[in-house]
Amino acid sequence: MATSYEQFSSKLLTYTLMFLILSSLPIYVTVLSLELITFQVFTRFVSSVIPLGLVLYFVYRQSYKTLKGKLIISAYSFLLCSIVMWFIPTPNSGIVVFLFALLSLIYLDRYVTLLASGYGIVVLIIHQLFNPYTLEMDLLSRVVQFTLFAMCCITCVSVCIIGRRIIAHAQRSEKKALDNENRYRQIFELSPEANIVQIDNKIVHMNRSGLTMLGAQHLDELIGVDVFDLALPEYHDLIRAKAADLIAGKTILDYTELRIYKVNGEVIEVETNSISTLFNNRPAILSNFRNISETKSARETINYMAYHDQLTDLPNRYQFITKLEAELRYAVHRPASFALLFLDMDRFKSINDTFGHPLGDRLLKNFAKRLQGSLEPSSFAARLAGDEFVILLPNSNAETLGILIEPLLERLSEPFILKGQEISVTTSIGIAIYPKDGQDADTLLIHADAAMYAAKRQGRNNYAFYSTEMNEVNLRKMMLEQDLRKALQQGELHLVYQGKKDLSADRLSGFEALLRWTHPKFGAVSPAEFIPLAEETGLIVPIGEWVIRQVCDQINSWKQAGLSPLPVSVNLSVRQFKQDNLIEMLKTILLSTGIEPRLIDLEITESVASSNFEAPLIDKLHVMKALGVSISIDDFGTGYSSLSYLRLFPVDTLKMDKCFIRNIDHNQDDLAIVTAIIGMAHSLKLQVLAEGVENETQLALLKEQRCDGAQGYLIGYPVGASEVEPLLAPAHAFSNS
Repeated sequence: MATSYEQFSSKLLTYTLMFLILSSLPIYVTVLSLELITFQVFTRFVSSVIPLGLVLYFVYRQSYKTLKGKLIISAYSFLLCSIVMWFIPTPNSGIVVFLFALLSLIYLDRYVTLLASGYGIVVLIIHQLFNPYTLEMDLLSRVVQFTLFAMCCITCVSVCIIGRRIIAHAQRSEKKALDNENRYRQIFELSPEANIVQIDNKIVHMNRSGLTMLGAQHLDELIGVDVFDLALPEYHDLIRAKAADLIAGKTILDYTELRIYKVNGEVIEVETNSISTLFNNRPAILSNFRNISETKSARETINYMAYHDQLTDLPNRYQFITKLEAELRYAVHRPASFALLFLDMDRFKSINDTFGHPLGDRLLKNFAKRLQGSLEPSSFAARLAGDEFVILLPNSNAETLGILIEPLLERLSEPFILKGQEISVTTSIGIAIYPKDGQDADTLLIHADAAMYAAKRQGRNNYAFYSTEMNEVNLRKMMLEQDLRKALQQGELHLVYQGKKDLSADRLSGFEALLRWTHPKFGAVSPAEFIPLAEETGLIVPIGEWVIRQVCDQINSWKQAGLSPLPVSVNLSVRQFKQDNLIEMLKTILLSTGIEPRLIDLEITESVASSNFEAPLIDKLHVMKALGVSISIDDFGTGYSSLSYLRLFPVDTLKMDKCFIRNIDHNQDDLAIVTAIIGMAHSLKLQVLAEGVENETQLALLKEQRCDGAQGYLIGYPVGASEVEPLLAPAHAFSNS
């Protein structure tokens, strides 16, 4: 198929030849009238040139679209030229040769031009040798004329080649531009995000995603719509300013959040950015829109979950500590005190045991609602865990608190009606006052907790202020603190191991190392009692190092016994993270014991998750991850761990706290929370392990929700290292199979 240019060039050349033939008639008539030629010559001219011209036109109409046709036209043209020249009474035949060689440049085809030039040289030679009008010229003139017009032909060929290259380059550039335009158009149309083009604030085009986002069926519904009619009025000034900047040539790369209307009037939230462009050769603005309504809703939900207790909707421990630390920073600059109240529901465990956990959870919800409704707006209440609540009362002292607390206790002791049951609970409250009873968050919480236990010992449904002479509980704590310093040297500490199960493979996937203390006087001391004490005193640092080394040595012992050890989890506290040589200590132990880093799983404890997430803490986690160990978040969802920090932590596994697992077999709310956590974790490409699995129903539900792992008494009780060996034998055999 010939291009428009090729058709034009063929037409121009042929019509030029026809014009020259036709214009030669009056010339010959004039020459005949002046008797410069005979009538016989004129007759021969007319009888040969006119038919040949008609044949030329016929050949042109049949073949101008092909290269072969071009060659035929060129050959025939120069044949005609030769015949015409034979009758022209002039020796300057080279002029016509040059003219036809020049006309051939219209094709800008080197083959046609070479042929035209060749024809021209042949015609010139024939005329120079045989035409009677040129026989009178001397030999030098003929050579000069021949050389001159031969050079003209060569020049034409050169111009043809150069011109053809220029045109080819232009055609390639045009094709490339067209391809780019088509590519950009495809990107525009197929983009999953909405693309909208506007000119003078009017919509002129948009892609299918834009129609879908705005709820339109056809483009005609939105063409010509003013962009200000789409956006809510409060955004009009912002849109107008950004459009002015784009028209002025400023590049704007920042994304802006807007609220816009859909076709049906529904309001959605979008994130948008715009650039200036051309549309149909007119200045336009191309805007990219992304619907973030669901994203923002999910973000708000996650943020809410991160700072609120899932059962009672009260602020959780993390938010409370954040609030308490902010109050402490503010209190440094003002001479005022505030009170920290630690509340614990009396005999709540017996209510759970009697009426069941679902009713106990409902009681906690109603209790939290009543607590919140009994406080002044300036107060701040939160749920720590279980049946423990805290209240922050600004601008309070010992003299004014009695007036506030007694009505509060009375209000909280009013019966609750749950499922037709009248249930009465009382509350014990411990009080610590800043700055008298502590000047940091940990100390105030510990002292308020101690005062709460004192209130329980005074008869429950009571309150007590913290005092330095606070009875045997404080004495026990002091004794434990002193004895804990010697526990390592005296061999009173030991480790037990609790199994973890891979639910998809239905086999053990690892163990968690748990620290135990057998006191010479008090016997077995609960970790819930001595671990916080170790963290408070800093003894957790040497104890933690001992635990890691013991675990590594034990793994080596299993390997030497011909067993295939499974990964072992070790808890790390915030105090351990604050030690400067933590990374070096880990490297040293791993190198000295020679175990594979993948066999160690470091669990971030609640105290770590509730601390300030400063950059050095995050950096340490990344360095530890680079060593090859895995990292888990323990007790996830209790209020310590925050979803908003998951993106900062190089986490492999989330361990759901047992408080969510405990009731999933008969509480749809807890099951929904567990399902949400599993789905969220999987979307972040994290493994999920459920703690506190105690029956087959819970395990079945977890498998149904695609939970990755489980841990609890159903999987296995904590046992000594020697009792782990039989459990490793099947794993060893499996790895060899």
